[in-house]
Amino acid sequence: MESNFSPAASVRRLPRRRIRLLVAAVTIALGVPLALAVPAWAVTTGNGALVYSPAAGTSFNPEGGKAAGTTYAKMIILKNSGSFNGTQIVTFDQLVLENGVQVYPIYRSSNNGASWARIAAVVPSAQFATLTRTAQPSLYETPVTLGTMPAGTLLLSGMIMPSDRSSSRLVVYKSLDHGVTWSFVSTVDTGGPATYDPSPTSTTSTVWEPSLAVDANGGLVTYFSDERQKANNVLQAVSYRRSTDGGLTWGALVNVAAPTNLSDRPGMITVTRLPNGNYFATFEVVNRPSQTNNTAPVYYKISPDGLTWSPAGNIGTQITLPNGRGIGSSPEVRWIPTAGNANGMIVVSSKWALTSAGVIDGGQNFVANRNQGSGAWEQLPYAVTYDAADNQGGTFSGFAQSFDSTPDGTTLFQATNVENLSTTYNDIRVGSIPINATQYEAESAVLTDTSLVTQADAQGGAKVGNINNADSSVKFAVTAAVTGVYMMNVRYDNGSGATSSHNVSVNGGANTALSYPVTPNWGRFAWAQLSVSLTAGTNTITFTKGTGFAELDQIQLYHP
Repeated sequence: MESNFSPAASVRRLPRRRIRLLVAAVTIALGVPLALAVPAWAVTTGNGALVYSPAAGTSFNPEGGKAAGTTYAKMIILKNSGSFNGTQIVTFDQLVLENGVQVYPIYRSSNNGASWARIAAVVPSAQFATLTRTAQPSLYETPVTLGTMPAGTLLLSGMIMPSDRSSSRLVVYKSLDHGVTWSFVSTVDTGGPATYDPSPTSTTSTVWEPSLAVDANGGLVTYFSDERQKANNVLQAVSYRRSTDGGLTWGALVNVAAPTNLSDRPGMITVTRLPNGNYFATFEVVNRPSQTNNTAPVYYKISPDGLTWSPAGNIGTQITLPNGRGIGSSPEVRWIPTAGNANGMIVVSSKWALTSAGVIDGGQNFVANRNQGSGAWEQLPYAVTYDAADNQGGTFSGFAQSFDSTPDGTTLFQATNVENLSTTYNDIRVGSIPINATQYEAESAVLTDTSLVTQADAQGGAKVGNINNADSSVKFAVTAAVTGVYMMNVRYDNGSGATSSHNVSVNGGANTALSYPVTPNWGRFAWAQLSVSLTAGTNTITFTKGTGFAELDQIQLYHP
């Protein structure tokens, strides 16, 4: 551990980045990771690190949309690649032409997300001269040998089309050198024009939104959205094709969910394998709760093998929290290992949150389940936040985001597109949170001359505001298992328009100023971070008025 983590100082500003080497390889059987012994540090500050920012005036307008710059941020952290384990790879839908065509850009970080470099661009027109547009990428690292592809092969699936969007094609590319060079593998399926029409009278026949997994029998499966079954009264299905030769050829079309009411429109399916061998799929259902009140709530289904999802006519089960709130739009699901719990966590991201009445309301949290899909779901705060209220056809920040865990299972990284008010486009940003931190809610602390503010996106549904006066304080009682230096993450909002601060004291010791950069508004959360020295047993951490104004949602503590 570095020397400036001396326990002698009761509170100390965390330097920009702490990195431990990831020094072990993991072989993952069918996608279930094993934890490494050496952890990576979670740096949870601001609103993540910048991966890519499109220049103002460079983005084109996809049909039916606006010039968003970027959407569909997708990431993976390598776990089956030997000395490259822990490397982070990001791609996204880049709505900027390069030499007249779209590409899938490939960015890499080898320092736990602190900095990013573009290492490749996958160009679909190299194989299909007239298919010059890309969309809806997804990344996958093979956990086992598949055909001629060794474990650790990096796969990119996506939908490609001509500039007039008159056809849709699902394709797969592979990289054998961790993302530096890519080659075409195969076409999974083809469909009609890439036209979005969710109405019951729609005649579209598009294939959309591919994602990959390895099934229980060792086959490579591409899951996707299929609009070609309208003759069977299916507005859209989530379906799959399976390959037994490493993605060279693909088998028959099979449905995961295909409601026959010409209204429910499941889409954007992703699938993860659980420790008990089951497979867990999530997808949005457009036109729910109704065609006029379409909030695209997220549903799930469970399969014993990744192939059997019967009955296909069953839409599945909606994900809801104990208070009735739900999530909606463009979900992604991953199973994440957690220390001390063999079940780990099923974690799901989405663009927005829903009230118990099904109304769109914020969206700054994952939802997680710690019992392999049974029992209650809980909130888990995002590392990076965005304009979740952008739900009426704007640039759609936060749409189809992604996340993954480090090989050691200590840190969750999130990649998403975040609005940039200077360019009016979306940037791509990546941030991190520790997986096993102990969380303490501000509303449960000892409060003096403050007030509670109800907010659904706050952990526990409330935050503490009006920490405005000389005698205002928020005093947390925290427990330390051992004496030592702990990382403290502070989830705050600061809509004042200027940097603010609180004074922080541990166990009644000297104050240290903790700065809070501005957030886009009150109610939009970001992170600040300090290191604190705690003694074994009960400790107090007290926040008092500093400069300006800020509100507190929670603190997180973990001991690296």
